[in-house]
Amino acid sequence: MKNYLNFWNILYKNGNKIMIILLDNREQHVLIRRMTPYFKELGHSLTLDRTKCDVQLSQIKISKKSGKAIVLRLDGIYYNQADRYQQKNRTITVAHSRADAIIYQSYFSKKMCEHYLRKRNTELWDVIYNGIEKNWCGKFIDHEEINIIASAKWRRHKRLKETIEIFLIYLNKFPKAKLHILGKLHDNHQVKHPNIIYYGMVNYKKMAEIYRLGDMFIHLSKKDSCPNAVVEAIGAGIPVITTSACGGSTEMCKLTKGCIICKGDSNTIKPCLPYSDAYNVLPPKLKNNLVNAMIEISNVKRRVILPDELNIKTTAKKYINILEKAIQRKK
Repeated sequence: MKNYLNFWNILYKNGNKIMIILLDNREQHVLIRRMTPYFKELGHSLTLDRTKCDVQLSQIKISKKSGKAIVLRLDGIYYNQADRYQQKNRTITVAHSRADAIIYQSYFSKKMCEHYLRKRNTELWDVIYNGIEKNWCGKFIDHEEINIIASAKWRRHKRLKETIEIFLIYLNKFPKAKLHILGKLHDNHQVKHPNIIYYGMVNYKKMAEIYRLGDMFIHLSKKDSCPNAVVEAIGAGIPVITTSACGGSTEMCKLTKGCIICKGDSNTIKPCLPYSDAYNVLPPKLKNNLVNAMIEISNVKRRVILPDELNIKTTAKKYINILEKAIQRKK
């Protein structure tokens, strides 16, 4: 009897069956690294061995064959009408139709996937936002000046040019403000200005130093599934300014009191030309709304509180929940 009880004590922790989770693709993704301590806290473990797992967590596509239930986490998909988007989506659409359960990063992501990909063969799905720890960068450092942060892998559709454009208009009202730009510039060229600081790629320590001084964060990229840059800003307590057409960014800002969503951006899920100037231009109404949002936050400096939906512990628990359900349905 004692051995029997010990067996079940090992097999179960906190009322949940302990799982060995196979990681399939992007094993070092920042979200996996952030969730791992919480998986372990609940007794679960991760593996790369397809022969020793209870369930498979695949990202974007299905590469490994374990014979176990497959939970697919989807990122963004292709929609550039100038670049054979249907062909580029092929491996994603096959995975979407084969998986036993689907994790969409936002409701916008779900809408895009359902529009562009082959129909899923399961009704087991969930929307789970990328999470982060509250105050991950440390305590906010109070200061006199105004620090605006923008961070991305700056491909054209991330709208660096437009971010700088509204910052320069805003400077007429707050001439001492600074714009801190993090991330690789790709095809963008630096606009030389004493109030604009370019950092390029930075490590986590340097990033934390910058975010502790941040007063607002600008994110203008349309059709983003669930940008980690926005989660990181909200987790640091920084109010985010975005538009009504920024997908997952818009949703996360709706969840967070103190962020501002500006109207006036063109919004469609149809194929388009995301790398064109016409796609990324800021209509006059939107430009005015963005500058006014920046002025509002500057006049009343405020912090935001990470909502539970964006807390990494909540994210990890939701992943565990759908992984457990996938195992049960596979039986």
